[in-house]
Amino acid sequence: MLPLLLFTLAGCTTVRTHQHTANGSKNYVDQLSDIEKTKIRNDIAGRIREGLQRYRLAPGDQIEVMYHISLVPQAEEYNLGVNDEINVEFYYHPQLNRTLVIRPDGKITMPIKGDFRAAGLKPPELARNIGQAYADILQDPLVTVNVNKFSSHISELQKAVTNAPRGQARLLTVAPDGKIYPPLLKSIRAAGRTADDVRDELSREYKRGFGNIEISVLVESVAGNRVFVFGEVARPGPVPMTQPLTVLQAIAITGSVLPTGSLEKVKVLYWNENNQATVRTINLENVLLGAKTEEDIVLPNNSVVYIPKTAIAKADQFVDQYIRQLLLWQGANLSFTYEIHKVPVPLERY
Repeated sequence: MLPLLLFTLAGCTTVRTHQHTANGSKNYVDQLSDIEKTKIRNDIAGRIREGLQRYRLAPGDQIEVMYHISLVPQAEEYNLGVNDEINVEFYYHPQLNRTLVIRPDGKITMPIKGDFRAAGLKPPELARNIGQAYADILQDPLVTVNVNKFSSHISELQKAVTNAPRGQARLLTVAPDGKIYPPLLKSIRAAGRTADDVRDELSREYKRGFGNIEISVLVESVAGNRVFVFGEVARPGPVPMTQPLTVLQAIAITGSVLPTGSLEKVKVLYWNENNQATVRTINLENVLLGAKTEEDIVLPNNSVVYIPKTAIAKADQFVDQYIRQLLLWQGANLSFTYEIHKVPVPLERY
């Protein structure tokens, strides 16, 4: 009777790789067309080969931002800035000429008319605004604005980012709020984005305020991206992802599967692009023995991988918990026998 019970618990069905979401939808990989399977295989192989090119940053990761400042003349006209010294000249009314320094509030003060906003404007724009303001007391005022001394934003940036070990570069850490805080800029969202995405936004923001500058971004260290593997593995726990990992690779990092573990029913919990919880059941034996790589996946960040017990291990656990312990608790003493060539042999005595 006991062998029959063990056989029943062990089962003999083949596990089909599939995934299902919280809304109840369920999809089987073996139902996909050959074209779809080939596309999945190529995508997995491509993502593994590309490595960190498609890596998405997470809180705790560090990136190195390198600043390449060009001395080539700017294509656009210069925008006035705080601390720039300018000459405001009236062609027909030299008594109104002034040499002024743009204040920290971005303004200058002219006789009679008071304050004018200067920072962020081009010199001709400021000259036009001043001329229009004086038009009610002067006949056809002709005004020019020249930059006498300029406080270079590039120079300020150079001072802010230059350091002995890295030159003109800054090491930035993705904060717990998912943002980075680059010098002389507002915060920028980095978590969930690639290094190229962050580079492009940094370049746009720095060019807007500092002119001729190019930005490079390198992933210095990876601390935030990881997956969690537990169950029947040698070393369960978090696995850092310094590069894209498939389920099979993540399990291999934990030191292999225990003899009691099953590769036929590996469970993966992750969140898709719509933040929807998805559970995928993977038959990794198909991947290992049949090269069916379309049944594996590249793990998203914070995925959870569970390696269950084999059916035999579950049956053994069932016998231990529900039969052996029960009989011991009741104080019973039983023996099971079967015959080989009509010779009774005891199986086990409790």
